[in-house]
Amino acid sequence: MSAMQLSSSDRVLIFSPHPDDETLAAGEAVQLALAAGAAVRVVFATDGDNNPWPQRWLERRWHIDAAARARWGARRRREALAALAVLGVTDASTVAFLGWPDQGLTACLMRDDAAVAALAREIAAFAPSHVLMPALGDLHPDHSALRVMLDLALARCGSAAVRLGYVVHGAAVAARACMVAPDAVRRAHKRRALFEHASQIALSRRRLLELAGRTERFEAAAAPAPVRLDVATVVRIAQRAGAPLRRRRELLLVLATRARTQRLRLALPRWPHGRTVLASGEGAAEVAIEWAGDAWLLQLPPLPSPLVGLYAKLDRAWPRLVVFDDEPWHDLGDLLPGAHPALAPHPATA
Repeated sequence: MSAMQLSSSDRVLIFSPHPDDETLAAGEAVQLALAAGAAVRVVFATDGDNNPWPQRWLERRWHIDAAARARWGARRRREALAALAVLGVTDASTVAFLGWPDQGLTACLMRDDAAVAALAREIAAFAPSHVLMPALGDLHPDHSALRVMLDLALARCGSAAVRLGYVVHGAAVAARACMVAPDAVRRAHKRRALFEHASQIALSRRRLLELAGRTERFEAAAAPAPVRLDVATVVRIAQRAGAPLRRRRELLLVLATRARTQRLRLALPRWPHGRTVLASGEGAAEVAIEWAGDAWLLQLPPLPSPLVGLYAKLDRAWPRLVVFDDEPWHDLGDLLPGAHPALAPHPATA
């Protein structure tokens, strides 16, 4: 595992799904970058306004209406700016708040191209040498959805920036990781910055301090090479061991070429048996999916343009009682060069 090295010529762009993620995931990296003389910019995707239990506790209210959520979001913006000031980011012009819906980034990703376009503008304007962003394996749906959007935005920009992924919720990054070398002074400043997020410390002090105490590790990833699908190709989507099989799920699929991005939401059979052919939507080719006993096999049609991104998620289709995901987004692009032969033709389409 290598130590993070930055210089005065570097430009570090940090994307945070919610206020406090910037401190938890990259509080020491921010200080390291500033000490090296690098330019730093922080972009918050949401205001963290859909956070009702701390708000109920601190405001002594039960009902959270739109005005209350807006007030909470404004408070969390102020906390984020105060935390960044402790870390050394004192110029508010180097911080951006996109104001997207908290716990709604998967919907933003699947709805249209607006969010990806906004992220691409941020990247193009700052021209970063390094991008710090959530890892796909983070189990908060906002975190993994933001990573998919950022990968698409980076591909759109043709950015050669070093991509460094962090995990806040889930197992710490291990493979191909770089780390911020532990430093007592930086760690103390990070702890002080975390306490500026008073709205979150109120009910989650112990958990957040444990997260902040971890060594900052980042998964390094190169920009993926475009992949051409000249023939029907099957990729395997593993399902987490022990995940409930007979619950309603949807397959969320994002296929990106340089020209367009297709977003597909496909209902999976509740009782998987055999092969199911599913229409993928207006203007898109047909895909097929089959349960193989321990994984889903997804057949993709030949595509006229090379893929620059292929992502899938087994999403729950029942009411969400907890925030965190059973299954995060998966990058299927790495599986394509060694893909399986195509499935046998379905009787309806043979």
